Amino acid sequence: MLTRLLPLLLCAPACAATITAVTTEFPPFQSASPQPWGIALETARQLARQNGDVLDIRFLPWARAYQMAETTPGVMIFCLARTPQREKQFGWIGEIAPNDVTVWRLATRREISARNLDEARVWQLGATAGDVKMQYLLQQGFVVGQNLQESSDDLSNIRKLFARRIDLLPFSNQVVLRYRSAQAGLDSRQLQAAFTLPGLSQPLYIAFSPGTAAAQVARYQASFRQLQQRSWVQRLTARYR
Repeated sequence: MLTRLLPLLLCAPACAATITAVTTEFPPFQSASPQPWGIALETARQLARQNGDVLDIRFLPWARAYQMAETTPGVMIFCLARTPQREKQFGWIGEIAPNDVTVWRLATRREISARNLDEARVWQLGATAGDVKMQYLLQQGFVVGQNLQESSDDLSNIRKLFARRIDLLPFSNQVVLRYRSAQAGLDSRQLQAAFTLPGLSQPLYIAFSPGTAAAQVARYQASFRQLQQRSWVQRLTARYR
């Protein structure tokens, strides 16, 4: 029996790896302050733990995080919207949350009556560089510097909306909007939904970058299914509500 176990015991530390994981501030799914925490982050750590690996988590502006994951094999990224355009690029590990993309305005700004993107073209919209919402707006004919403003992070966009420097803000996940507004000392109850973007309401995932070994992706997918059986994500989500 010992002879059989010996190769496995010798393999365990050798097979362990340090995996670079890139992300950005998106509480309650992931945040660096006061120490790294969040639903997606804790799930990613647990997945690595089950596989004998260690995560090197790097909080970056989203454009840098996405570029790194897009061009460097073996990198984990979260939370990433699973869009049709990205489907064949990334190794999708598991869904963390649905992604309801809503366009918001200040409730006091009744002059903004846009009910869809076509009607919104006369207003200033804000989006985060490298984010799927920015890409989508550009594809729909919005132009940076004309009716679209680019920021490096979500918090800047929220501040711009409250300061009336932009008129409308497409934002992923209402739970995150409440967290981020509170972080800036702003009351999200002052915001009102103008309309939704169903075409962007894709689920948020933990994923591996293009070029990651198929065996590694498969191992992490299997580990995520084990967490699903334990209602891991649901229990974490309930904790942060």
